[in-house]
Amino acid sequence: MIRACRETDLEEMVRIWYDASVIAHSFVPASFWASYKSAMKEEYLPLAENYIFEREGKVAGFISLVGEIVCALFIAPEAQGKGAGKALLEHAKALKGRLSLKVYKDNKRAVFFYEKNGLRASGEEVDEHTGCVQILMEW
Repeated sequence: MIRACRETDLEEMVRIWYDASVIAHSFVPASFWASYKSAMKEEYLPLAENYIFEREGKVAGFISLVGEIVCALFIAPEAQGKGAGKALLEHAKALKGRLSLKVYKDNKRAVFFYEKNGLRASGEEVDEHTGCVQILMEW
């Protein structure tokens, strides 16, 4: 089930974001992600339009949107590969009509996921925070 985020979801969203980030971005030190936990909870997530994918009463993942930009799409590692990411992305497509996002080039699994779900690369840039190349994608 997809629903709007509640303030009580923020702690679990940060946990999912951190756990999934460390696994998906092994090319970035875990300490980098740890240093952003407070900012995610107190600044970034509250500024976005957030939707939760809930399975059996538990938060399994979320998508964060600012306008037509997907700022975050994270699924708990234990819930990955079961359709939550696709469902959240389809929900965002239906809400917005068009989407754009940035994904690390070295996160091959995520790049494949987005391509499989209809997004296309439109450019590349270097992330100023990590020094890693990001692919700009659009739908």
